[in-house]
Amino acid sequence: MQVNFFATFRNIVGKKTVYFDLTDSIPVAKFLQAVIDAFPGLKKHLVEDDGQLLPYVHLYINGHDVQLSSEAQQTPLHSDDKIDIFPPIAGG
Repeated sequence: MQVNFFATFRNIVGKKTVYFDLTDSIPVAKFLQAVIDAFPGLKKHLVEDDGQLLPYVHLYINGHDVQLSSEAQQTPLHSDDKIDIFPPIAGG
């Protein structure tokens, strides 16, 4: 599974793209735990204490924002999905 990190997340991870070898049909919540296991420094920037994605973080699955999905963190992921993870971005 291809995962792209943007802005400050890229700085924490150390590169833009990371590949995760995960089984098909895992929920977003399990995927997030795998990301945190691989990059513990992301935890406080990515999820709440209960593991829920922070409301201002945007995780896109094949171009669709998971926060807008009715399944949210139970959305199933597949090995061929492309994931993009954006930290909060402000402008002026």
